[in-house]
Amino acid sequence: MKTKAWYVKAPFQFELREGELGEVGEDEVLIRVKACGICGTDMTSAKTAASDWEPIGHEISGIVVQKGARVRHVEVGSSVTLETSTFCRTCDWCRDGRYDLCNKGPSFWGRSFSMGFGEYIVVPKEVVVPFEGLSFAVASLVEPLGVAVDLTETVDIRMGDDVLVLGLGPIGLMALRLAKLRGARKIYAAARSHSIKRIEAALAFGADEIIYTDKTPLESYPFDRGGVDRVLVTAPPSTIPSSFKAARTGGVIGFIGIEYGAGANIAFDANEFHFKKLQLRASHATPALFFPKSIELLKSGAVDGETLVTHTFGLERFAEAMKELQADRGSAIKMVMVND
Repeated sequence: MKTKAWYVKAPFQFELREGELGEVGEDEVLIRVKACGICGTDMTSAKTAASDWEPIGHEISGIVVQKGARVRHVEVGSSVTLETSTFCRTCDWCRDGRYDLCNKGPSFWGRSFSMGFGEYIVVPKEVVVPFEGLSFAVASLVEPLGVAVDLTETVDIRMGDDVLVLGLGPIGLMALRLAKLRGARKIYAAARSHSIKRIEAALAFGADEIIYTDKTPLESYPFDRGGVDRVLVTAPPSTIPSSFKAARTGGVIGFIGIEYGAGANIAFDANEFHFKKLQLRASHATPALFFPKSIELLKSGAVDGETLVTHTFGLERFAEAMKELQADRGSAIKMVMVND
């Protein structure tokens, strides 16, 4: 079967290619892609990470077109969203109950000709999750919402905590909302003043105060308690040292993000880290987890997906959308490709 799919190569080169998907195996599912969101990882690939041409897109929702003989949990016509990867069930980590540490399970990365920014994709059955009651555009948020759930679980936000969110992209905003749902006493959201749409969403999602970091450094901000109990960092690694200074004694800092080159290295005061009894925890949401929970959060309106999806575009306009998002993040939160 022939299909169209976008390919990317750094820096910011794009090609819409046509190729063969191949046969659908007994344990595989052919999905017609209905929606795919642009992720920060996609932007990183386009800027620097894609040293050679590669297909792109992983925040996917769609419809089952064909399924293999051993696929039983979905039917042709089912609406589904896709985990980027899952755990294997047989390694030592999985057998010891730490499936969250397993990176050996099935994935659709590089598995066939196309990824999410295309017409169709063939995926292993294990990553296919059915849903009902959501638009395809909002259902494309299930994958990044799972990442936000992982981040908030990693830092263990508790009722009465003061929380600082650094980075108001879609994952940061959803993590902020989850912090509110978990009973945070006060939520601070840090952003540059030009991020108007994201600041508006942060306030709607429960932020109590906005810290304009281009005007007031975190180090000098007058936090109510002298600092916060939990920091959620979805910004570049260079912001982590500032998060240490914003944290109270005993504070926990969670970080999710990818950086390449010199920006991947940070330096901080180890004595401050030691005497304040801080913790830095990595949230790397692989394997992808929490999809049923994320679907219910979106369906119930506890997390307002419609607010996050600010722009939609068709398959043919993917390259334009990527360039628009790079040039103007002030008016965009999540840009989603929607195939009619």
